[in-house]
Amino acid sequence: MFNRKLSTLAVVASLSLLPVVAMASTARLEGMSLPGDYTMDYTAIYSWPASITGLGNLVYGELGNVNSSSGTDDRAMGAVLPNLWDGRYGAWAIHLREVTPGLGQGDASSNVNPGTIGGFDPNSNANQSFDIGWGKKSGKTALGVTLSRSFNSFRDEVPGLTLLQEHDGAFTSMGLGASLRRNIFGVGVGASTEWSENSTIEGAILWQARTYEESVTGPGAGKLEDDGGANYMLALRAMHKCTPTMTLVPVFKYYAFDLSDKASGTAGTGSWDNTIKGWQAGLAGNWAIGSNDLFVLGGTFAQNKIDQEFDHFGLAGATGLNDTLTATETVAPMVFMALETQVNSWLTIRFGANKTAWHTAKIEGYTGAGATHTAETFTLKDSPFGMSTGACVKLGSLKFDAVLADRFFNNPFGDLVAGENSNTGAPFSKVSATYNW
Repeated sequence: MFNRKLSTLAVVASLSLLPVVAMASTARLEGMSLPGDYTMDYTAIYSWPASITGLGNLVYGELGNVNSSSGTDDRAMGAVLPNLWDGRYGAWAIHLREVTPGLGQGDASSNVNPGTIGGFDPNSNANQSFDIGWGKKSGKTALGVTLSRSFNSFRDEVPGLTLLQEHDGAFTSMGLGASLRRNIFGVGVGASTEWSENSTIEGAILWQARTYEESVTGPGAGKLEDDGGANYMLALRAMHKCTPTMTLVPVFKYYAFDLSDKASGTAGTGSWDNTIKGWQAGLAGNWAIGSNDLFVLGGTFAQNKIDQEFDHFGLAGATGLNDTLTATETVAPMVFMALETQVNSWLTIRFGANKTAWHTAKIEGYTGAGATHTAETFTLKDSPFGMSTGACVKLGSLKFDAVLADRFFNNPFGDLVAGENSNTGAPFSKVSATYNW
């Protein structure tokens, strides 16, 4: 019993490094336009597995994003349970999802490299089977592990009796759609340590195997499949409490996706290298202001690079030119700012914005075919701005976080009645619920 009390005190001490500790959600962060790595939120367990040891009992529901047809998607439910078996075997988590999330993210709509256009997870497999996490804290050090799996498959048991293709990872036609809908098996390992009274440091490695296979019978018979390659993320961050009301959070992340594929069939064989790589490095300050309100100010530098070979090789046709495309995106830097204030005991209002000082996107590739096959380069330079607003309503131990549609504060009553706001057909574009005890 005494040891459990000491463990509880250690967890509380580590959480106190940040001004505000909130069992919030992906909707909370989106409502403040914040990259989730720079402030405390339970969603950190997706990128930082060791963070699971710093949470209490929690059940959450991602109630969905409003899509273009006025329905909802990207729903999920999960639980973090540190008190199973009285905590003797660590903290456990399970996540049940409708859609496979981005690598290290809480949902499919969050960018792996926040604040960028090209920093997305290219997987489009909509079937998320399970995601399990475990963590254990010992003294000043914590360890966390996650396992994830996303899989779908269709097999024609009697080939030749139907016109259906065989799929393992995709229910699409041969080509790019199949390449993006990959089956996933992933492992994540993270560790954190309190290296001083006011500072902690945390690191993580996330790795995933991403496979698919698609076979066709009849004319042009053959097989299209992945060509191996690593998919991973390396992450490092620290939290340093400079004053009782201010904490600095530096973050560095590097990620890579390998989308290479290969084909074999009656028309011959071929393979194509396709990769997406990127990094971000930034620093943010978290301030406790007013009556335990939160103000965040920070900035991040980032870069994404896409290298792709376009195949003109078809299983039912002849080989052709293997064109290449290289797209490089640079953000230098993106500055972000957010405020979260508790209006009263049951209502919290939040809003945030980000602005990129210098944003450059350069695309180098080829256009045309045959004699007109020539190199082409496009360069875009701009300074994009983004802003979001959100709200949280607390009903006892249950909290509802919502991302408000863009025009909500300008015309809330009209949108509530007419249901038209930023083309979403709803005043709340996303809603999450959390229950903690």
